[in-house]
Amino acid sequence: MKKSFKRSLSLCAAGLMLAASLTGCGSKEEETTAATTAADTQAATEVASATEATTESAAGPAYNVPDKFTFDGKFEITITGYEFFDTGDDYEYDLLNVYYDFTMLSDRFATVNSAYWTATQDGEELKVDPSSSADYDNMDHTDDIWLYIQKGVTFHGMQEFSAKKGSTAIITVGVGASSGEYEYFDVDPTWDMPDMRHEKFEIAKIADPAYGPGNLPEGSQPDGKFDVKIVGISGYYTGSDLDVDKNTVEHTVLAIDYEITNHTGKTDDPFMIAMNSNFVFQDGITLKTTSSGKGSPDEGKTQQDLPLYQDIDDGETATVTVNYKVRSDSPIEVMYRDFMTQEIFADMVYELDKSQLK
Repeated sequence: MKKSFKRSLSLCAAGLMLAASLTGCGSKEEETTAATTAADTQAATEVASATEATTESAAGPAYNVPDKFTFDGKFEITITGYEFFDTGDDYEYDLLNVYYDFTMLSDRFATVNSAYWTATQDGEELKVDPSSSADYDNMDHTDDIWLYIQKGVTFHGMQEFSAKKGSTAIITVGVGASSGEYEYFDVDPTWDMPDMRHEKFEIAKIADPAYGPGNLPEGSQPDGKFDVKIVGISGYYTGSDLDVDKNTVEHTVLAIDYEITNHTGKTDDPFMIAMNSNFVFQDGITLKTTSSGKGSPDEGKTQQDLPLYQDIDDGETATVTVNYKVRSDSPIEVMYRDFMTQEIFADMVYELDKSQLK
């Protein structure tokens, strides 16, 4: 009995040792597996991060525009975007268009091109407004920089730069004022840039169209050289123009007549006073002058045949017609302001005949 009992105890002890051995092996295997899994996960994460970093590096930084800039309390520039063009074999340089909003802050109205621009790439100064890049221009935006705007009004502008052929180096652009104050921002040619040449800009209509007194039909230049009378709107006609895609589009031509009397003491033409002192505002922005419309009395005439370009004797009066490209059906303000003194000596506000606008 004793032998049999001892044997049983031995078997039980062996069984317990085996169980303990098996349990210990299982624990070690689980620890090894967990450690391997953690290492694999960490390695996979590092590979994914490296791949993502490489992809981001290859794609370049994300497209962005800077904050708005204010200059001398006179105007504000808000960069709205850029377009970069690889011009291929067309030109010996590539092109960068910078689009911006110009907001007038001063009581003294000025043109959108009151802003000064500069750009450098690889340490070299880039040419501003290269002359042979019409295929890549936004013609509407390019023309807009010559328009005068009143206080509180915002309008679109575009600045164009040549870029080094085939280079993807960062272009540093500067915008400033006549005071010499400049702000700088970077443009990356590798950015995926939006098509901004075809964006339409809605002009906010102002409640009061009168910038000046609005009730001065006639007056004289401060130096007394010319007298001016605003006769008024003489007709609405249809004109045509080319859009950014070189398609012919129609617009309304507004003809306004003026009587101009020469007191210069010599024979002179009224062109300079009509072009440098005359402003027609609509929604706070000057209208662009344009050629004679279809069916107008001046249709088909050469420039030399128009009274605007013909000499008038001293003491004589000529009636001249100037044509403008209408943007909307808002009222217009017709103004004569002295180029040097800024004095307004003729100023009238007119409602347009909306039934005749197209």
